[in-house]
Amino acid sequence: PNLIEIQTKSFELFLKEGIKKILKDISPIESNNGDLKLYFDDFYLDKPKYNIEEAKNRDITYYAQLFAKARLENVLTKEIKESNILITELPLITPSGTFIINGTERVVISQIVRSSGIYFTKKFDSKIRYLAQLIPTRGAWIEYEQSNKDFLYAKLDRSKKIPLNKFICCLGFDTKEKIESTFGYNKFLDLSLKKDQILNINEAIIELHSKLHRGEKVPVDVAREFIFSKLFYAKKYDLLAVGRYKFNQKLDVLKRIKNTYLAKDLIDPETNEIFLSKKTFLNEEIIEKLKNKRNCFTFELVNADNNLENEINEEILTYANYNKDKILELYIKDNIINIKTGEILVEKDTLITEQVMNIIRKNGQFIHDKVSKYFLCNKDLYQKHKERKGVFNEVLEVYILDNLGNPKPTIKVIGNIQSENNKQHITVSDIIASISYYLNLYEDIGKTDDIDHLG
Repeated sequence: PNLIEIQTKSFELFLKEGIKKILKDISPIESNNGDLKLYFDDFYLDKPKYNIEEAKNRDITYYAQLFAKARLENVLTKEIKESNILITELPLITPSGTFIINGTERVVISQIVRSSGIYFTKKFDSKIRYLAQLIPTRGAWIEYEQSNKDFLYAKLDRSKKIPLNKFICCLGFDTKEKIESTFGYNKFLDLSLKKDQILNINEAIIELHSKLHRGEKVPVDVAREFIFSKLFYAKKYDLLAVGRYKFNQKLDVLKRIKNTYLAKDLIDPETNEIFLSKKTFLNEEIIEKLKNKRNCFTFELVNADNNLENEINEEILTYANYNKDKILELYIKDNIINIKTGEILVEKDTLITEQVMNIIRKNGQFIHDKVSKYFLCNKDLYQKHKERKGVFNEVLEVYILDNLGNPKPTIKVIGNIQSENNKQHITVSDIIASISYYLNLYEDIGKTDDIDHLG
C-alpha cells in the first residue's frame, strides 16, 4: 500500500473541504455591540513564491499565501464592503508527504485519539463502579463518576466535581420530586439528594461556574452565558457529523429496551387510544413498530425559560400572542427609551410593525446597546421566538424480571430526540439522556464500552 498517500490525501482533503469548514465555523465575527459582521465567503491559494528545491536551497519554508474573500456588513445601515485579505502563509505538502520548514524536510506524525462520542465503562474496586465520558471533537468534556462513598458526581471540562444532583438541577430540575419523577429512583442518586436537598437552579448554575473558575462567584446571567458558550455554542463545541451520529446511536431509547417489559400503557396522542398495553414484551418486532411512533413517548422535560440553550428570560425583549386569526404577533416587553433625553420612543405592549422597526433603526445610536442588538443585529424576531423552546426527550417506563420471574421495580429509560440529527453541538436533551443511561447501568439496562476499541 502507498502509505505516503495517507498524508497527501489528508492534506488534499484539508485544502478542498477543511479550510472552507473552518472559515464557515468562525463566520461571522461580530463587533462588541453586534452592528458589524465579518463573513468569510471563500478562499484561494496564491502560487508558491519558491518551488521545493529553491525552498531547500534558501533555507526557507515551502508555502503559499492563503487569502479569504471577506465581506464586512453593517447591520444597521445594510452597507456591505468586500475585499480579499491575507490569512496566513500556509506550508504545503510535497509529493513525498513531507513539509519543507526553514529548508528542512519535516513529517507529520499521526496520533491515535479517541473519536468524539459517549463512552460508558466500569471498574472493579470491591464493587462495580461506572464512569461516563461525553467527548466532543472540540469543546468541553462532560463526565459522571461514583465516589468511594457511593456519591455520584459530574465534571465539566475536567474541572472539580459537582454533585450529580446539582448538575441535574442546572438543567432545569429544581426539586427532589422533579428529579425522581423524571429519572426514577436510584439509590446512589438518592444518597446525594438526601445529603443536599436544597435545590435552586440559579444557585446550581453559579456553583457550576464557580467550579470551572476556581471559586469565582458571578451573577447568574454571566454564569449561564458562560455555560452556554462552553456547551451549546457551535463555534466552541463541535461533535462533527460522526460524533452526532454516535451520540444518536448511543442515546436512542429504543436501543436500550430490548427484552424488557412495558410498565404502563403507551397512548397514541393522535387517536388517544392505547398503542401498546403494559406488560408487552419489547422484542425486536415491537421495537421496530415503535420507531414509527416516537410521538407516543416524546415529552417536554424542561420548559423554555429553564432551557440552558435559550437566552435567559430577562434578555428577551419581546413577548408573543396569537391574534383572532391565530397568527403569531410580537409585542414590546418594556418601554424603549432614548438614553440621552429620556424620551420614550416605543411604549411597552406595542405591536411590532415595520413602522416600529423603522423608529428603532432611526434611533439606533440613542438606545441601549442591548436593545439595539436584540432588534437590529440578530436573526428575524419571529424566528427567535420559534427557536425558543423547551427540552424534549423520548421516555419509556419498563421493567425486567428477577431470577424467579417476578417483575423488578419500574425503570425510567430516557433517550434524546432522534430528529435533532443536524446539531453538531451537544444539547440539553443529549445530557439528560446520557445521565439516564448512566443511572440505568446500575439497574442492568444498557451496556458498557470496550475502551481498547478504537472505533
